[in-house]
Amino acid sequence: MPSHHHRSGPLKQSNKRNKRNKASKRSATRLAGGKIEGRRAAFKGRFVAHTKADRRHFQQQKRDAKRQELVRRKRGIGGVAAPPRVVGIISLGDDEATEENLRSLILQQADRTFGFGVDSTVTAKFEKHKRDGNLTVLTNSTAFRSQYSSEQPNDAAVFSALDLCRVCDLIMFVIDVDGEKTESFVGMSIGGSDDKSFSTNKTSSTAQDFDHLISERGDRVLSAMKSHGLPRVVTILAKTKAEPGFGEDDDDFDHMTTQSAKSIRRANLKRKSDVKRYVSRFATTEFGVDNDKVIEINLKKTNDENNMTDDQDGVTVDPEAHSKKILVESLVRSICSISASPPNWVSKLPRSYILSNTHEYITESQELKLTGYVRGIAPFDVNALIHVPNLGTFSCKGLMETEAPGIRKNKKGDQDMGCNNHYVVESDPMKRESLENFAAPDALDGEQNLVGFDEADEEFHDDDDYNAADKDIAEEGGFARPVGWSDYQSAWLDALDDGEGGDLDHGELAEELNKKSSATVAGGNAMDLDDANEVSEEERQALLEERRKQQQEHAEFPDEVQVNEDENARDRFARYRYLKSFKKSFWDPKENLPDDYASIYHFSSFKSTQRDIMGDMKDLVKTAEKSDWKFLHASKSVEKPPQDAMEADSEGDEDEEYLEGCVPTGSYVTIVLENVKPEDYKKLGANPLLSAATLLPHENKVSVLHMGLSNCRDESLSDVPVKSKDVLTFRCGWRTWTGRPIFSQNNLNCDKHKFERYMPQAGSFFAASVYGPVTYTPCPVLVFRTMNGTKELVAFGSMIGADADRTIVKRIILTGFPVRVHKRFASVKYMFSNPEDVKWFKPAGLTTKHGLNGKIEQSVGEHGTMKCLFNAPIKQHDTVCLCLYKRVYPKFADDSESDREDGTHAIQRYNSLIIK
Repeated sequence: MPSHHHRSGPLKQSNKRNKRNKASKRSATRLAGGKIEGRRAAFKGRFVAHTKADRRHFQQQKRDAKRQELVRRKRGIGGVAAPPRVVGIISLGDDEATEENLRSLILQQADRTFGFGVDSTVTAKFEKHKRDGNLTVLTNSTAFRSQYSSEQPNDAAVFSALDLCRVCDLIMFVIDVDGEKTESFVGMSIGGSDDKSFSTNKTSSTAQDFDHLISERGDRVLSAMKSHGLPRVVTILAKTKAEPGFGEDDDDFDHMTTQSAKSIRRANLKRKSDVKRYVSRFATTEFGVDNDKVIEINLKKTNDENNMTDDQDGVTVDPEAHSKKILVESLVRSICSISASPPNWVSKLPRSYILSNTHEYITESQELKLTGYVRGIAPFDVNALIHVPNLGTFSCKGLMETEAPGIRKNKKGDQDMGCNNHYVVESDPMKRESLENFAAPDALDGEQNLVGFDEADEEFHDDDDYNAADKDIAEEGGFARPVGWSDYQSAWLDALDDGEGGDLDHGELAEELNKKSSATVAGGNAMDLDDANEVSEEERQALLEERRKQQQEHAEFPDEVQVNEDENARDRFARYRYLKSFKKSFWDPKENLPDDYASIYHFSSFKSTQRDIMGDMKDLVKTAEKSDWKFLHASKSVEKPPQDAMEADSEGDEDEEYLEGCVPTGSYVTIVLENVKPEDYKKLGANPLLSAATLLPHENKVSVLHMGLSNCRDESLSDVPVKSKDVLTFRCGWRTWTGRPIFSQNNLNCDKHKFERYMPQAGSFFAASVYGPVTYTPCPVLVFRTMNGTKELVAFGSMIGADADRTIVKRIILTGFPVRVHKRFASVKYMFSNPEDVKWFKPAGLTTKHGLNGKIEQSVGEHGTMKCLFNAPIKQHDTVCLCLYKRVYPKFADDSESDREDGTHAIQRYNSLIIK
């Protein structure tokens, strides 16, 4: 008998399939054969089945990597002993005395302290924490403050904090709890008969009640440091005054009843809890979940003798002092054991730096000696250029190892800090990079056109004739183009058709164009914002008001320009050209370059150059790690026997030659810098704390830098807009300089970028191009502007790269209005004022604000009216636009037209680029 098989009918239930794009955790785990380590795996397939042995090997690799990283950190990235951890203390309140109080409290708990002759540099040794208990404690009020004595106090605090941020492994932000407002207790009827007026159980504090804990100076410091990049952060909740209502001899509360005193105590406890909750939320919001650690500390100096008690041994103990000591010990344990490192742009770049413990300046030889630990992931190369912030860039004459401070010898003669082998490393003059920032100009190298327009806006060269080639063209019946125009630039002139009667231009317009316009020169450019500081206050306010009006007008009618009736558009906009397509039209990046471009460095591919240099530095680091960071001491060891030398691999000799002139990271050394001018050193102030960083190849050369920025300017503080080519201060990594940048849009998939006359509004992203020293990415950028003697942070971002061929194009729009319309034809008026301008711009295309395209047919009358044809019927209320484009360039800070004398103006403005 055949078996029965059920067959589903038309009423069978059909469930919907799962619409999730990703598999569930259970199915993914089952498919992978076990627990998955990391959802974003680097292997090809998303879920690959691993065997048990593969998973075991994967876990073993992770353990080995963590162990190696731990050993690397313990050794100070290569040194025999780890260099001291640098801890910075910054107060966010009005009182900076809490910084010194906290530092003295930490140093009192140390087993040993080492002073280096500078008040701002103190190193403490905590024996209980072994290698991790070696701390260098710095404060913002004394570390780098002397170098900014000429700045205002708040500006000096900001710049000193930024200097402290890039050399510290750990930053402690101190919030003074006792900086509270007394108005918080106003309204309470203490001791009165009305009990309803004081109900502490229902009171609650808001964030506005504690916003005063962060002062205006602290807010500026915090904003700048977050934009610059922070190291590991710990928030300190400091108490500097006695709490009211807790002292037994408090005269202010003698008249209170017992119930009122209890209410005050409950209110204080509630307030204390609210403050701690606010600071915890503040730390999490400002610094992220990885830096949300908050530690309470007591900085009160007064002790009450009535609180003294006797312990079991009969020793008098102060409970307040005992609890204070416990809090300090907890703080020291936290800052010694917590994982800390400098900002990512400092710790991950293959660049070594030194924080000087001591320094000595020799006036006779103009040499500066800096002593400190070598830090960073790369060895210190004596042949590289050394940049000292706020001082300049110098060559290193030599380097010698110095005995590290606080060395103690064990019974076996070993040392617990540093090494005792003295050696001297001298730099090789043949391997040094040149200190020259600019290249020697060569007008015959083929990179620039010898004949062209000057870089100043709306001005031209004094050329009365066009070149011989154009004369030949004119004699043959062709068209003569303006001086400096290339073939493709003037190609649209050939599109001119013969007019009625064969009235053609054979060079008359070009000859008139190439004559310098005296009206333009007499008018000059408008006064810049930086010039407003040299005029009276009334004139300055008038200039600022004029800039505000221009910015509002530009926001309402972007790029629109009006031509006056008494001027010719062909003369005023002679440097502009028409582009059929902004994205696809070709623009030669080497055409009509200004004189400044002859002396800056051009990279054919900056990304390739950076990739090659970073690859070489990584190879150097790997070679140093391969030699266990003992390549200098290995050269002093006893020579190997001949049989061992025969068996040795040739790679050892290559590695030793590759590491020649390098010093291991973690060494305590003294470097000698050459040609340090006395007047520059005196500007640093008394007992300055100095740092020095090595520069990578090509980083001392000047080129056109491009930065991706975001506007962070507070409109409520200053409503004066920032304009292109204003004098701004750029703080880029380890270096600072002033320049006159130009802003542009960072267009993607396009070789041209639209110029922005004003810095875009807050929150917008844009690009800034400025002359400056080559800097490799990643590197943070801060932009400051001087307003009323105060440095205002206007933008922040990161470095894009150095590219002199990046084309930034300025657009202008000439507008006209149709006065007579017949289907696709229209008579347009008010764009030009004479028929010659209509004939000159006839080959250019037209657009309308309603999306139509058109062209100029012919001139009508003698007042600039023209007949135009469009691709669709045009409306009477439409606006006709003619878009023209011109390439623009940045300027140097003190670029003035009065300095031009026989081509020497370029050298004068180059000397203005002071990099500190």
